[in-house]
Parts: sequence; C-alpha cells; structure tokens
Amino acid sequence: MGFLATTPLVAAGCKGGFSLFGYRAGAEALYDQNIRTVYVPVFNNRAFQTTPYRRIEVDITEAVIREIGKTTTFRVTSDYEKADTELLGNVVAIQKNLLNRNQDNQVREGELVVWVDVVWRDLRDGTIISNPRRRPPPGRTMPNPQIDAPPEQFDPNAPPPPDTRVLEKPIPVRIVSTGRFLPELGETNASAETRVEQQIAVQIVSMMEKRW
Repeated sequence: MGFLATTPLVAAGCKGGFSLFGYRAGAEALYDQNIRTVYVPVFNNRAFQTTPYRRIEVDITEAVIREIGKTTTFRVTSDYEKADTELLGNVVAIQKNLLNRNQDNQVREGELVVWVDVVWRDLRDGTIISNPRRRPPPGRTMPNPQIDAPPEQFDPNAPPPPDTRVLEKPIPVRIVSTGRFLPELGETNASAETRVEQQIAVQIVSMMEKRW
C-alpha cells in the first residue's frame, strides 16, 4: 500500500494518456496534439471488383474511422472546411490466392490480399504529413527559409510578402494486408475480408503516429 502511495504515477485514461516517472505515455504521447480533427472521405476503389468484394472501400473507410476514434486523440469530422487534416485512401488492387486444395479439389486454404494507397494532408498549410521526411547529409542541417533569410527593414505600411512556398507533391504510402481463410474451420471470404479491413485500419492509424 505504501508503494502505491509513493509511486509518481498519474493516470488520466488509457486513450488520453498518463504520466509515469515524469514521462508522458499513452495516446497523447503518440499523436500530434496540434492536430485535432481529421476529415476522412470514402476511399476510392480502382481495383477490379468482383461480387464478394464490391463496396469494400466503404467497409475499409468505416474501419479506419472506428480505429481513429478508438485509438487516437483525433476526432473525425464530416466538415471539410473545419478539419485540420484530410486522410485520403485508394484501393489499388484486390487479389484472392488459393494456397491449398483437398483431395476433392475443394479449397482448403486461401488468402485475400488488398493493396491501399494512403495520403494524409494538413489542410492548414498544405503539408503532406504522410510524406517521408528528407534528412540532411551528415554534419549539415536543412535550410529554413524563414530563419536563414536575411532580415528586412520593417515597414508597417508595406503589404505582406507573397506566399512563395512550394506545395509538396503527395507520395502515397502503400498499405498491404492479408487475410487467411480456412473453409474447414468455418472461415469464409467474408471473415477474411473483415480481417483485412481491420488490419488496414490498424496500419493506417499506426502511420499517423508522431515521428520520433
């Protein structure tokens, strides 16, 4: 009982985070607190669609929204104008592989593989958050135009300078998820699809964590 009283542990809920020995843990430590809202439109689907997997993009979008609300500190909003960021997804391929057959030539084991491209954009300044960050060569630092530019004489009557920033080109992050199904154990295409959708949602939300 004395140990619990003296341990510097302050819990504020698993999702919100907590402090442990002076360090921040939980969702608040993993996700950028400058981002509050995410706009998630329905993912596009450019894959060849067969009957069992039609509208899979809708199910993937719903799984991603649920995972964001369950795991992160972000709030999903339907108002594009008020959102801090935007999460875009595109289903690029769906493939069903038969891995094994029984003596009657029936499917014993199969897998469903889905490829999704994702782009996460900051709507406030156009930054592509999901783009890989450029690293300077050893011994050098990346130039910062706002800091490295020579100082100019201040004139309160002068108009503000034009915005000369060059918007980043999005580099989609490729998410690949596989769901196995064993008909002999009662697993079906539907169960494999559900497993794939959940895996994709978890991978996308993990991608949204702060960079170390």
